[in-house]
Amino acid sequence: MTTLKNQITDVLKATMRAKEMSTLTVIRGLQAAIKQIEVDERKELDDAQVLAVIEKQIKQRKESIKAFLGAGREDLASKEQAELEVLSQFLPEAMTEEELDSIIAQTIAAQEATSMKDMGKVMNSLRPLIAGRADPSEVSAKIKAKLA
Repeated sequence: MTTLKNQITDVLKATMRAKEMSTLTVIRGLQAAIKQIEVDERKELDDAQVLAVIEKQIKQRKESIKAFLGAGREDLASKEQAELEVLSQFLPEAMTEEELDSIIAQTIAAQEATSMKDMGKVMNSLRPLIAGRADPSEVSAKIKAKLA
């Protein structure tokens, strides 16, 4: 089984052969971010940690898109959107609404959560289960609705 880092490297090689410069820049940036963390922390990142780096890059792109659209810069927003799509290919398959609702309900029951005070407990135990498969802000909103 190939790791996420190997998968990124394979896509990088294919992109270089195809001479897709815009995609190549995004993937190189992703690899640089991963390498930076590995050098800083002096350890090899596993798939979960690489996934966290990818999610952080995606979050940055989403914030940039929102800022560019707010400033009326559709050209820059579309560039960021293209980069977001390149990064999204490395995320695992997204959860369906039913799967997400089910896992939230199970976690709330397992944590015996009854009020908003328990939101942190529920979110922390859900975080590894939803990593890369669901938007944390969407999950948070669903938890709030169930606990309110």
